Amino acid sequence: MKNWLLRHQDFLGWAPMAFVLAIGSWVALGGIADRDDLIRRILQIPVATIYALIASGVAYQVWRRWSYRMCEAELEVYWAGALAGNRGPLIIYAINAGFYLCAFLAVLFFLYFWR
Repeated sequence: MKNWLLRHQDFLGWAPMAFVLAIGSWVALGGIADRDDLIRRILQIPVATIYALIASGVAYQVWRRWSYRMCEAELEVYWAGALAGNRGPLIIYAINAGFYLCAFLAVLFFLYFWR
């Protein structure tokens, strides 16, 4: 049981924290306001940004935990497979590209709302 907890500690720690942060931001920033006007819609933007940051943080944790560092020979095989259109390398490439896109968007959201 201890090994299982240690292996999945990223999820067991991040998931509850993400849930609490998401609900807290929704309540604190006016997500449950009874009004349906422009102010409520504007207040939803930071809430959505916090959701995106949480998703990016969880994606980073997953990537960091289960990423594999390839040597030069493995990289050559990987890129040859990706360029040939093999499904496995393309899925890996798409997941990495999605992660970096989420990270880039999270940084943009942070810079936009930090001012």
